[in-house]
Amino acid sequence: MLEETIIAVIVIYMVLRLFVTQDRLERMPYLNVINFGVAAIITLQNPSPLGAVTSIIYFIMATVAANAIAFTIDKVGEIEHDND
Repeated sequence: MLEETIIAVIVIYMVLRLFVTQDRLERMPYLNVINFGVAAIITLQNPSPLGAVTSIIYFIMATVAANAIAFTIDKVGEIEHDND
């Protein structure tokens, strides 16, 4: 129960930061934290084999999304560096 509360507080904080932040690049890591937090909450809420499979699939998709976020941040940095 304590673990779920801690993760929920972190996810809620990241959601608030996501809505407050104006820059799209700064929003991407917050979205990443939210994705991994949701995967952790799925795991903690469903201690069954189906819950584990669901969590694994969500975690893999969150990892793919994190890689896409990192790639996008890198490309934007390259574009901004080329424009300078």
